[in-house]
Amino acid sequence: MKIGVVGYGSIGQRHANNLRGMGHDVRVYDPVLSKSGDFRFERQLYDSDVEAVVIATPTLSHEGPLRACIERGKHVLIEKPISTGIGTLPALLQAADDKGLVVMMGNNLRFHPAIEQAQAWLMQGLPGKPIWANFICAQENEKYRDSVVLNWGAHEVDVAMHLFGPASVQCASVTEDERIADFVLLHEGGVRSSFHLDYVTPVEIREAWIACEDHNIGIDLLGRRISLGKWAQAAGGTYDDDYLAEVKTFVERIDGRIAAPGASGHDGLAVLRVLLNVRKRAGLL
Repeated sequence: MKIGVVGYGSIGQRHANNLRGMGHDVRVYDPVLSKSGDFRFERQLYDSDVEAVVIATPTLSHEGPLRACIERGKHVLIEKPISTGIGTLPALLQAADDKGLVVMMGNNLRFHPAIEQAQAWLMQGLPGKPIWANFICAQENEKYRDSVVLNWGAHEVDVAMHLFGPASVQCASVTEDERIADFVLLHEGGVRSSFHLDYVTPVEIREAWIACEDHNIGIDLLGRRISLGKWAQAAGGTYDDDYLAEVKTFVERIDGRIAAPGASGHDGLAVLRVLLNVRKRAGLL
């Protein structure tokens, strides 16, 4: 398959290398002139014979490439978050549906073995009915200047809604510089999920706890471990494996071999609505 990659930073390169390793013909465009690419102008990639496009540009510039791809009938894997505002996304995603195009989000945490195991246990009812969940993603990082809500939140909220269903914002507190955020969601099934996100914690933490009627589930995303009650196990694999599984799923969805795993564009839009409401509740919009 011929697949284009727009944006050749670290994530774009990761996707391109994984696709090449799978035997696909990858064509690249990057707006930074110092980086090599196959096209002089971005539109040339969209007008080429690629069947699908990976959008790995900065979030502010996602909507334009998404529109260009859908107008030309190309499948899309788009990095999270889907955009910084709602804009024309509902109409674009409806147009993609009407054309039978795959629009998949780059929410690779759905492919983390610990998240997959937690979902399996919940679906089997092993821990009993979930009551509440807590997600923490904290890491000191001065290079991030975008909103911690839109950045970390796009992953963590997607996982929560993946496990517990649609949600509404109950309360939110975000610092003015948007480097620390705390908020609570209420899911339609009654589960409450709380989140702490920051760019300031010196020792990185990325974990989740799910309290259920019979047993609690503990998830250590960095250590790649998961527990059910007093029993714990290694989840295995690496983040490289998660990214590879993600792009394999994208290709399989295009080929029609898989119906719907991975976050869809509509999932990405639902998460974005929640994240924008978090910022609004915190007085930032």
